[in-house]
Amino acid sequence: MALRPNLICDPVLLNPSEPLVRLEWKDIFNNTNPVELEIGSGKGTFLLSAATQRPEHNFIGIEWARAYCTYAADRLRRHGRLNCRMVRAEAFDWICKSVPDESVTAVHVYFPDPWPKSRHHKRRLIQPVFLDQIRRILISGGTLRIKTDHTGYFEHIQCVMTEYRGLEIIDFESPLTGIEEGQTGTNFERKYQQEKRNFYSIAARRLVAK
Repeated sequence: MALRPNLICDPVLLNPSEPLVRLEWKDIFNNTNPVELEIGSGKGTFLLSAATQRPEHNFIGIEWARAYCTYAADRLRRHGRLNCRMVRAEAFDWICKSVPDESVTAVHVYFPDPWPKSRHHKRRLIQPVFLDQIRRILISGGTLRIKTDHTGYFEHIQCVMTEYRGLEIIDFESPLTGIEEGQTGTNFERKYQQEKRNFYSIAARRLVAK
């Protein structure tokens, strides 16, 4: 996607500070509503639907591709979804350094890059160190939802999440209302449905503190 000169990203697009520092959601959204986070937001299709359905929640979208990130920010602004913010950043690093402990209600990871070549598997997002950070930022009972079309990556995800002790695997439920059970409503999902691809999903929640 080529950048367009007429995109207006303010106030949706955040400018990450250098060096990265822990944020305060109430300073960004001017409220203390629950916060949900999507990794790899693309054009912002899921965020737009989720933020419209749940205006009482705040949403953060992380996207590395500049064209997609600015497009999503402009799109959300045009639809008045000011309960959303976009950030252009490498997701794992930004989460590690910027997201406060126990401050996120849900994390959404839909169709992450599968890095299919064996020599690139170490670049896959879903690893134990990533789950350590997800567990850190989720509130007690907060959820992680993951969906992919890549069989090999899903087998890897299942293995990592099954062996991880800090999260409890639960049934995957659609994050939006008004769509088919198990679906997410993202652009990739709609595209891959037309291609008749198989989908694989998994979800987990942070165990409630005793």
